[in-house]
Amino acid sequence: MLVLEEVPEPTGVDLAGMTMGLGGWEAMSAGREPFADWVVLAMSHAAVALPDVTIARGTYAVPVGRPYIAGQEGVGTVVAAAPGRRNLLGKRVAAVCIQPWGSLAPVAVGVSTIFEVPHGMSDEDAAGFLIPGHTGYHAAIRRGRVTAGETVVVLGAGGGLGSAMVQLAVAHGARVIAVVGGQEKADFCESLGAEVVDHEAVDVVEGVRALTDSQGVDVVLDPVQGEIASRIRAVLRPDGRHVLCGHAGGLRSHDPDFYLYNHTLVGATLGSYPRDEMRRLIEETHAALVDLVADGRYRPTVSRCVAFVKVPDALTDLAARRSMGRVVVDVRS
Repeated sequence: MLVLEEVPEPTGVDLAGMTMGLGGWEAMSAGREPFADWVVLAMSHAAVALPDVTIARGTYAVPVGRPYIAGQEGVGTVVAAAPGRRNLLGKRVAAVCIQPWGSLAPVAVGVSTIFEVPHGMSDEDAAGFLIPGHTGYHAAIRRGRVTAGETVVVLGAGGGLGSAMVQLAVAHGARVIAVVGGQEKADFCESLGAEVVDHEAVDVVEGVRALTDSQGVDVVLDPVQGEIASRIRAVLRPDGRHVLCGHAGGLRSHDPDFYLYNHTLVGATLGSYPRDEMRRLIEETHAALVDLVADGRYRPTVSRCVAFVKVPDALTDLAARRSMGRVVVDVRS
């Protein structure tokens, strides 16, 4: 599905008069305003993630027009910027990149979530910092309302978003049970402060019940959904929250019997708010994450860095769930 070819580098002229939709950059239409919160980046490193697989397959929740450049975040030097971002010219920033000008290219376009790299953070770590950190904070803390003393289950805990939510829940004083597949991922999540249920060794529901002495949990943080989504609610206590923040295992309808147990299904995704509210949430989240990084309570979980020509192999590993944390690409290689 991926093709390596030369395409024109994006410039400010290309972006003038364009707007932003859920699927990425779009041509202007009546009643809409130009999108004016962008920077053009000379890229250093970019992260790959499961959405790069699902977008290519056409199974992503939001349709993305083709052709496009893959990659949703990375780090680079600002070489051009919209008027409101010109203070960043020449600076090293981490940014979210939206199609068709994704991060897996020598030159990419960062939008909205654009921040100077925290002091002391490498390009590799910075490339995989924003999306899991911001999405994880939004899902676990803002929408999931995880608080000290609660018990939290994190599905897909070995992945980029999962490992971010494990750290954030631990940092907020929760007891965390990470659901993973395999000993390597189990060891990884234990290093982040979680207890572990290995679904390759035991039934997930029975494993969580054993760890909690059948007392159940307060919150399920679920970037997986699929077959396990309805079953895992068997371990939710009354008034428990099931936070749906991804669909790595596929999207399925949810049984309506959750109301019998006073459970709450919580949707969590970034990008659906009005622009002013998005800007406020982004700033609030980033300030919280930088504080946690400074305190040593949160870190990017980059597990490996690969050469640019290895992107297809890295995405194949992601699709087969053979990766942990974030996988980063050296775009210059």
